[in-house]
Amino acid sequence: MNAPRHLTLRERIYEEIVRLIVSGELPSGVSIDEKELTERLQVSRTPFREAIGTLAKEGLIEIKPYRGFFVRSFTPKEIDDLYNLRKTLECFAVELAVPEMSDRHIANFERILDEAVAALRRGDMETYGIRDKEFHETIAELSGSAPLIETLARLALQIQICRSIANESRDLAERAAEERDQILRAFRARDIARAKALMHAHISDVQQAVMARFQKENPAR
Repeated sequence: MNAPRHLTLRERIYEEIVRLIVSGELPSGVSIDEKELTERLQVSRTPFREAIGTLAKEGLIEIKPYRGFFVRSFTPKEIDDLYNLRKTLECFAVELAVPEMSDRHIANFERILDEAVAALRRGDMETYGIRDKEFHETIAELSGSAPLIETLARLALQIQICRSIANESRDLAERAAEERDQILRAFRARDIARAKALMHAHISDVQQAVMARFQKENPAR
C-alpha cells in the first residue's frame, strides 16, 4: 500500500482557510486580515499568498487591487446559477454511478445516511454537513469521470459558502435526509431515472430554501 501523501505547507494553509470559510468563521464578504492569519497559522507571507491565489482561482476568494483579500460574496443570481449547475452535474454523476454500484457500495451509502440522520437528531449540524459532503463525493467518485469529480469538488466549496450565508435550518436538513433516503431506495433498485429525478428534486428543494432565506436576510440584494 502507498503511504499517505504529506500535504505541502501551501496545501495545509489552503485547507485551514477553507475550513475557516465553510465554518462561517470567515463569513462571506469579510476582509481577510493577512497579518493576523499568517501569525495565527505561523506561516510566512509567500505560501499564504500562494494558497490565496489557489482559492481565488476556485472562486472562494476575491482579490481586490489596493484593497486586499475578501471571502467571496454572492448575488442572488450567482447563487441560483450555482444550484442550477449543481443539479445538472449531480444528476449526470448519478447516471454514471448507479450502474457501477455494488451491494457493498449501497451498504456504504446506507451507513453514511444513518450517520447523517443520527447527527440531525442530536442537533450536530457539523457532522451532518460532513456526512452530506461524503454522500455526494462518493457518488461523484463512482461516476469514474475525473473531470466531473474535479468540477463537483470545486462547486461544492462555493455551495458551502452559499449555505453558510443562508444559515440553513435544521428543518430543511431533516427534509433533505428524508429525500436522500428515497434516493437510497432507488439505488437499491438500480433505477437510474428515479435516482436522477430524486437528486434533482432534492437539490431544487435546497436551492429554493437557500434563495428564500438569503433574500430575506439580504433584502437590498
